[in-house]
Amino acid sequence: MLLTKKAMFTLSVFTLFGFSGIAYLILAFSDEVQYFEMFNYDNLLLSIPVGLGFGAVAAFIGILLLKLPPLKETSTFYANLFKGLDLHWPDILFYSFCAGVGEEILFRGALQPLLGLWFAAILFVILHGYISTKDWKKSIYGVFLIFISAGFGYLVLYFDIYAAMAAHFIFDVIMFIKLKRDSRAIASESTELD
Repeated sequence: MLLTKKAMFTLSVFTLFGFSGIAYLILAFSDEVQYFEMFNYDNLLLSIPVGLGFGAVAAFIGILLLKLPPLKETSTFYANLFKGLDLHWPDILFYSFCAGVGEEILFRGALQPLLGLWFAAILFVILHGYISTKDWKKSIYGVFLIFISAGFGYLVLYFDIYAAMAAHFIFDVIMFIKLKRDSRAIASESTELD
């Protein structure tokens, strides 16, 4: 299965607006948490750089993890998934922004206060398909992502949702760059074999 730019655009727009809407609906039934309270902030000049730093470090650890021999197949799987996209900077920034904002509003802003930080982190990773009973290697990477997702949750607790959005955004930017590089390498290898 190959993703198309049209499908990625549609998924990204739905993630940004649909997930925000789902979060609003979930919190409409909550007496404990109000939707607009999640957007309170104290110091964006601190929370955004902290989030960007956390996300960048997490992405680089993820890249190192994916270079381990047992996870090479997992890395190749994701590179093949994105092989036909021909990602450019505007695409990478747009997809990452939509995921960083929409997913954090739903998972950290709405679900975390209701379900708890760790349950929301595990649910986030499971819904992304990183935990698999058929592929233990992918699940190893999934466990790593549970800790990263929980880190996003702690950013919300200790800073604000903007720190988590910034962390998620830069994590995705760096991972998209890796996917782009890996998918190009796979394409050039298959061209050389022909």
